[in-house]
Amino acid sequence: MRIVDCTGGFILQAQLCHDNPLDTPGCYPEIQQQQQLMTNPTKKSSTRALIPVFAVSLLALPVCKGAVVFSDDFSEAPGTLIVGKNPDVGGAWTGSAGSPAITISAANTLNTAGDARTLYGSFAAALGAGEKLTLTYDTLNFNGTFNGYAGVSLYTGGAGGTEQVFTGCLGNYNSWGVDGAALGNIPASPENTAGATSATFTYAYDTGAWSMTTLAGVNLSGVGTAHLALDTLRIANGNGGDINLDNLVVGISAVPEPTSLALLGTGMGLLLLLRRQRAS
Repeated sequence: MRIVDCTGGFILQAQLCHDNPLDTPGCYPEIQQQQQLMTNPTKKSSTRALIPVFAVSLLALPVCKGAVVFSDDFSEAPGTLIVGKNPDVGGAWTGSAGSPAITISAANTLNTAGDARTLYGSFAAALGAGEKLTLTYDTLNFNGTFNGYAGVSLYTGGAGGTEQVFTGCLGNYNSWGVDGAALGNIPASPENTAGATSATFTYAYDTGAWSMTTLAGVNLSGVGTAHLALDTLRIANGNGGDINLDNLVVGISAVPEPTSLALLGTGMGLLLLLRRQRAS
């Protein structure tokens, strides 16, 4: 079994149960149990022959270890300035703090209320080939009325680059939705103004396939521009809109190769066959 990090490099490569995959305690217990049952000579020898194939299939599968490239739970003392603060993972916050300068709220959140803000945070690593990005955050409210715009964007080229993705309150629709150069302006249908919820956005580098969902019922998906090396996020509001958010996380994970999925399917099919034979 190969354990792969989410920037495409190998952080660990181990041949689990390499020498005696069927005799080593704890190695493939389902197969070991079936092997004991198959000491009965009436069992088909062809099924026994498939067991090492299953073991080899499992050893060949890459297991992705997800990497968090940006996160902030705003757990510092209320009143701490956001701009210049280091998040839990990623580069320090930069941008326009507004007036008065935005600080961590009494509820340990990032609340843009009071002025227009534009805040940037850089990722520890950019999205690349064979990878998928997942952005998640919790919201407490959008100023109650969904006026203006407010949300979280994803950029290529750093803070001075291109806004490829916007997620949040679309000012022109007063609803949850997505926007940006890579996706276009797409509101939730029907329009959704739930302020307190959790949002998840995903984007696949190789295909441009994306999805946007919230626990309050938003469910959007499509195919946008592919091959975007997303490397920065932005929190912004304007025209009277505000966002109050917490638990902001960006993760990057490897997309399984088709051959890996085929191996997994073969292994699961064999396991089902072995269970059926054990029950008979």
